[in-house]
Amino acid sequence: MALENFGGIRSISVPTWLKLLIFLIVLAVLAADLAIALIALTNPTHKDWFSVSVQLVGSLLPLLLVILLLAFSSRGPEAIRRKTSHLLLHLVPETIESSLTWSPEFDAIEKQQWGKKRNGSTQIEVGHRQGDFCCIYRISFPELHSIPARSRVVFLVVELKVRQANMHLCVPRDAFDNFCSQSGMAGFEAFKKAFGLTLGGAEKAGCKVNPAIYQFPYSQGTLQTGVVVYRDLSEDFFTDPAEQLFWAQDMVTMLKGFVEEGLAASQPAPWFPEATPPEKPR
Repeated sequence: MALENFGGIRSISVPTWLKLLIFLIVLAVLAADLAIALIALTNPTHKDWFSVSVQLVGSLLPLLLVILLLAFSSRGPEAIRRKTSHLLLHLVPETIESSLTWSPEFDAIEKQQWGKKRNGSTQIEVGHRQGDFCCIYRISFPELHSIPARSRVVFLVVELKVRQANMHLCVPRDAFDNFCSQSGMAGFEAFKKAFGLTLGGAEKAGCKVNPAIYQFPYSQGTLQTGVVVYRDLSEDFFTDPAEQLFWAQDMVTMLKGFVEEGLAASQPAPWFPEATPPEKPR
């Protein structure tokens, strides 16, 4: 019961004027206590006041710290928006960079224990506005064992809402249309035929798949065909780092399977286009 009440307190959004008022009250109490201590030190007739001031500080200090914490902590929707942007711009790309690899390089365990960071060849660009719950990732990754060496591009769209995370698996529309014409299938059934292992694995991991496709121009001149995979989030997702990390790891595991299945030899053609090298400045 106490924990439930504390959870309710955490959700309170304190107005700015009330925060300032509480801060002024706290300062006034501290100033009064310091004045009592100063009088006790400078006036021998009131030397017994010093012990009173020390007892007052000892009893008020824990309460004052709690008041300051509640007064200056941001518990409203703006705090959740900032946390959402932080997860989308830090946790997700960092997890992709560290985990989206298909050919790990082996090294001495001593070097790994020292946390030697490798310069990965995976490049991530994002489309995001601060405070938004949606982020578009343009991921350039190396295609293994290709001669000459080349990189390919995959788009991932994440919508991180308070109670649900939507993850959009995207392929170029031209590649999808070609697959439909070759397989004689269309719509979601064609997407499921091409990426059945990925979608089936996501469902076994606790996600749900929206049985529909859509087209959207996520990048200039490139139409993408996508399918939405979504997962319900726990009530304490935005306050529990373990839940956040588990969700990011699970999503990147799905992304790895999606890319591997799209480049498999059983596919009629690679699903993901080659990355265009950036133009050199003139």
